[in-house]
Amino acid sequence: MTTLKITTVNGEWMNDWFTPDAQPAAFKPTFSRDGEQGITAEAAGRLAKMISDIDADIIALVEAPSRAAELALFVNEYLSVDGTATYDFVQGDSGGSQKLALLFKPDRVTAALTSSTDAAPLIEPWLADVDGDGDLNEYAFTRNPLCCTADVDGARLEVVVAHLKSNFINQGRAMWQDPARRPEFIRAALRNRRRIANEAMHIRRAMEQRMDADPDSAFVVLGDLNDGPGQDYFEEMYLAHNVTDILVGSPYQPERLFGHAQADVAEDQRFSAVFDDFVTEEPQRHVLLDHILLSPALMNGGSPLSKVPGSGRLEHDAWAAQIAADGSARDERASDHRPASVSLAYA
Repeated sequence: MTTLKITTVNGEWMNDWFTPDAQPAAFKPTFSRDGEQGITAEAAGRLAKMISDIDADIIALVEAPSRAAELALFVNEYLSVDGTATYDFVQGDSGGSQKLALLFKPDRVTAALTSSTDAAPLIEPWLADVDGDGDLNEYAFTRNPLCCTADVDGARLEVVVAHLKSNFINQGRAMWQDPARRPEFIRAALRNRRRIANEAMHIRRAMEQRMDADPDSAFVVLGDLNDGPGQDYFEEMYLAHNVTDILVGSPYQPERLFGHAQADVAEDQRFSAVFDDFVTEEPQRHVLLDHILLSPALMNGGSPLSKVPGSGRLEHDAWAAQIAADGSARDERASDHRPASVSLAYA
C-alpha cells in the first residue's frame, strides 16, 4: 500500500515579494507589510523550508503570487534539488494579488485544470441574498475556487482549492470600540459572514451535483475557509450558523457527509491561526481556519483512494521550526497559518 500526502498552505501575501505586474517577474530584495520592511529571501526561505519539511505530494497554496512566472521563480529558486524543481504547479486566474495554486510532485502525480465545462457549476455566478435585505442578487466568489483533476497511478482525484471571502474590516477595531460606529461594524461583519456562508453553500451544492453524477467520486475540498468549527460571536449571536457545518453536510444524509481530516487532531491542537480577538477581548485566540474535507468515497472505501485512518494533522512542528525571534515580523515566520495535512492510501 502506498500513501499520498496532501497539504494546504497559506503563503501569507507571497505577492509582496515580487516586482509589480507591469514589470518582468523578479524577486524584490525587500518588501513592505503592515508598515514594516522585510527581507524577501528570509520570508521565502522560511516558507520553502516549511514546505520541504512537510514533504507533501500535493499542496494547495493560497495567497500565492499574482503571476505564474512569479510562482515559478519561487519553486525554481527555493523548492529545487540540484537544479531540478521538486514541484510542478497549476495556478488559477482569479484572486487578484492573492491567487490559488496547486503544487504537485510530477514523479508521483499528474495534475491539470478541470475543464471549463466541468468546473462551471462551481465557479459561475449565482443568486443569493448576501446583504440580508430579502432580495436575491447575482453573486460571485471573491476568488473562484481552483478546480483541478489529479491522476495518482491511474486513480482520479478531484481537488478544489478554496480561499473564501475574508472577515477583515478596515479600521475594524476602532469601529467596534466606538459606540457610535459599532452598528456600522456589526452590519459589515454580518455582510462578510453571509458572503462566506453563501460561498460555502455554493461549493457544497456543486459537490452534491458531483455526487449525484457519481456517488463514488473521489474529491477533496481544502484551503483557507476563513471560518472554524463552532460559532464566533456574530455567528452565535446573529446568524446561528457557521461555515464549515454547511460544507460538511447534513446528518440527515450521513452517506453524503464529508470527512473532516483535522478531526483526527487533539482538540487543544486543533487550530491553524492565533490572533487577538478585539470583539470578545480574547487574547491569543486559537482558530482553525485551514481545512481539508474529503468526499464520502475517500472515507468509506468507495474509491481506489482512501483516507489513512488517523492521518489528519496540523503541521505545528514544521511551522514552529521556522519561527525566528517572536515571529511577529513577516520575515520571521513561514506563514501566519499552520498548514493542515492528510494522507490517502492506494494500491
